[in-house]
Amino acid sequence: MEPLLSVRNLTVTFGSFTAVEDLSFDIHEGQTLAVVGESGSGKSVTALSIMRLVELGTRGKIEGGEVLCRTPSGDVIDLVQQSESTMRDIRGNQISMIFQEPLTSLNPVYTVGNQVAEAVILHQGLSKDEARERVLETFRLVRIPDPEQRLDQYPHELSGGMRQRVMIAMALSCDPKILIADEPTTALDVTIQAQILGLMRDLREQTGAAVLIITHDMGVVAEVADEVVVMNQSRLVERGSVYDVFENPAEDYTRALLASVPRLGSMAGTNTPSPFELVEYDR
Repeated sequence: MEPLLSVRNLTVTFGSFTAVEDLSFDIHEGQTLAVVGESGSGKSVTALSIMRLVELGTRGKIEGGEVLCRTPSGDVIDLVQQSESTMRDIRGNQISMIFQEPLTSLNPVYTVGNQVAEAVILHQGLSKDEARERVLETFRLVRIPDPEQRLDQYPHELSGGMRQRVMIAMALSCDPKILIADEPTTALDVTIQAQILGLMRDLREQTGAAVLIITHDMGVVAEVADEVVVMNQSRLVERGSVYDVFENPAEDYTRALLASVPRLGSMAGTNTPSPFELVEYDR
């Protein structure tokens, strides 16, 4: 089966600094791929580069490589070579993104219903009444309680978990084939985090979308991912199925990430936490 998205030898720079270097991976329909690594490893820059947002306002530049996307018609296009007007048609329609912090991503002066409807009207050409019905359907899909009431509320009137559900609803409103989630549970408590991860897993099964999830949390990876890409210092360190990476990590850096996950009873008989060993990764 041909992949929905193929990243080939992607290199992204900010001036003299290389944020992503020679990165390659594929995502297939119905698959969840996790890109994992510590802060500054290049994960979010990879996601922004796929959406071609890295060039807007951040002085980032895609220096080389391809981002090959299979369109609904079956054609394969290189997103790196597309014009900004073409990318505006693709963003939110064929490829959608859930950003890290919903409170800063949502406009505080518009109701959440209007903000989701805006994307539907723009990409699907629906009337306002049709768009409102579509938003209600999507709110129900992501299990927002009392969706008719929530539709007319503002972001500050919703909890963090509810705002994240609105962001997921916005991303799904145009039935995208590829969903990118950049640290979708970072600001949430553990119970809401579990609900959001379960919701994303169910939505993938219901819609058949491919999911690219950006995270530093190996627990999240174990919960939702099929394949894992491990990044460090802008480069790919290890890639494989989630089972292989967790059971038989090939690289010291991957083992250090796995060791950083707290385990019940790991500090039994000790007074203070032991310092982590520094991992020197040979580039």
